Amino acid sequence: MSLRESRFSPPPLVLAAGLTLLWHAVLFTAAELVPSQESPHLGATLITLCTLPVPVLAALAMGDWRYTGFAPIRSGVPVFGVTVPLFLVSAVYIVPGIEGDGETLLRLAVFCLVVGITEESLSRGVVQRALTSVGRLPAAVWVGVLFGLGHALSGLWFGRDLGDTLFQVVSTAAFGFGYAAVRFHLTTVWPLVASHALYNFAQYASPGAAAWPVQAAVAVGFIGYGIWVLRLLDRRTEPTEEPARTAPR
Repeated sequence: MSLRESRFSPPPLVLAAGLTLLWHAVLFTAAELVPSQESPHLGATLITLCTLPVPVLAALAMGDWRYTGFAPIRSGVPVFGVTVPLFLVSAVYIVPGIEGDGETLLRLAVFCLVVGITEESLSRGVVQRALTSVGRLPAAVWVGVLFGLGHALSGLWFGRDLGDTLFQVVSTAAFGFGYAAVRFHLTTVWPLVASHALYNFAQYASPGAAAWPVQAAVAVGFIGYGIWVLRLLDRRTEPTEEPARTAPR
C-alpha cells in the first residue's frame, strides 16, 4: 500500500522534514561505519552512496515513481532550456582553472555525480513531491530551507567552522530554492543531477574558494532565477503536473 492509499499520511512538511532527517541520519551512520579509504574521494563516495536507498524506498512507498522524478513523464513540451543557466553558473568556479591529476579528477567527478544523484533524488525528488500540495512557491521555499538546514546538520556533525557552515546554509538554501523552481518545469530530476554534479565538481576542483561576494552573488542569482521560472509557470498550463487529488497529504 502506498502513502497515497493509506488512511494515515503525515502532513506534507512533516513528511518532507522526516525524509531529510532520515537521509542525514543514514549519512552520519555510514560515516562512522564505512572504513577510511586511501584513494581520494572514495570513502566520501561510498558514504554518500549509502543514502540512496532513502529516496528510492520513499518513492516506492509513495507509489509515485514517475512524479518523484526517477522516471520521466512523457510530454511534448520542451522545457530543458530552463536548466541551461544552472549549467552555466559553474563557469564562475571553472574560469580560474582546475587542480588535480587525471585520476584524482576522475574520482572527484564520480563523487560529485553520486552526490548529485542522492541529493537531487531526495530534495527535488521525494521531498519536493511531498510538498507539492502546498503550492509551487511555498514548496520551492521549503525545499530550499530543508536543503540548507541539512547542510547545517552536516557542518555541525563533521565539525566544520561555524561561520563557514552558516554561510553554506544560506547559499545552499538559495541553491535548493532555484533548483526546486526549475524542477517544476521538468518531468524528471536527471537534468538537475547533471547540473548539480557539474556545479560541485567546479567548486571542488577549483584552485581556491571563490570570494564571498561572488558566492553571495551566485546565491542571489539562484533566488532571482527561481522566482522568474516560477512566474513562467503562472503564464502557461503545466502539462506534467498531476491532479491535486493524488498529491500526498
